[in-house]
Amino acid sequence: MFSKGFSIGLIASQVLLGISVSLGSNDGFAKQEPSPQPYSQSHSQSHSQRYPQRIITLAPHLSELVDAAGGSERLVSVSAFSNLPESVKQLPVTSDARSIDLEKMKSLRPDLIIYWLGGTSESQIQSIKKTFNKDVQFISVQPKKLSDIATDIETIGKALGTESVAKKNADALRLKITELSTKQQNPKQKNISERKVRVFYQVWAQPLMTLNQDHIIGDIIQRCGGEQLFANEKVLVPTVSREAVIKANPEIIFTAVDSAKIKTDWSMWSSFSQLAATKNKAFIDLDGDIISRPSPRIMQGAQKICAEINKVR
Repeated sequence: MFSKGFSIGLIASQVLLGISVSLGSNDGFAKQEPSPQPYSQSHSQSHSQRYPQRIITLAPHLSELVDAAGGSERLVSVSAFSNLPESVKQLPVTSDARSIDLEKMKSLRPDLIIYWLGGTSESQIQSIKKTFNKDVQFISVQPKKLSDIATDIETIGKALGTESVAKKNADALRLKITELSTKQQNPKQKNISERKVRVFYQVWAQPLMTLNQDHIIGDIIQRCGGEQLFANEKVLVPTVSREAVIKANPEIIFTAVDSAKIKTDWSMWSSFSQLAATKNKAFIDLDGDIISRPSPRIMQGAQKICAEINKVR
């Protein structure tokens, strides 16, 4: 029943779904929504404290957040293309980028459903909440900065009663984020390393789409010392013209792909010999799993972006 649109990563799902994300909110992190205490109980907790034991996640990166929070054994269903931790590959799939299977979800008797505000439509969220009424807790996430991922982990850990594990992993992530912002500095070439490199992030080729500064990848580009082209566009995923990109003259262009086996056709840019990115031979494919999913492993993609930006300084 599920389509394959989610495999390209969370960014592409935004584009394909045409989701409108409000940029006026400051809630760039997970929120636990008010609800009655769930009906199941952890054996490791006191009888006066109940925690969810049957979790359903509605986007691939959410199972990774649950794992980082110390609750992977409580997952009973995930979304299509969830692949971390390894155990989730054996779980039932009840959603993808375009659809949800409410009947299957009901049969799994969840007591916590976690969803991503940028990847599940409002109508789907309302349908799920109506179906489960007051029997289930809901947690929503909408990370806009790398640091928000750490907050998401801690919020989920608090809901699950696994705060110590969640805090440990969240703090480890924060340390990596701090290191990301400092490691890319080159003390031997200080003046060069401080120069901003013009970066174009290509989400989609036809129509040509990119990201503004309110997206988490904008945070990565900024931390890596890049100047994100079209950062001030009002729309999270704006459509731009090829002429506008050429005029902006990016020094490096990134895009995300489904698999390392897939190579992007860069001829739409490389055919322009005067383009800085062409001169630099700086057309970079990124593994969608490590750049398009706002979970701890996005740091692998962030480190790759930093390394490639430094090559063209």
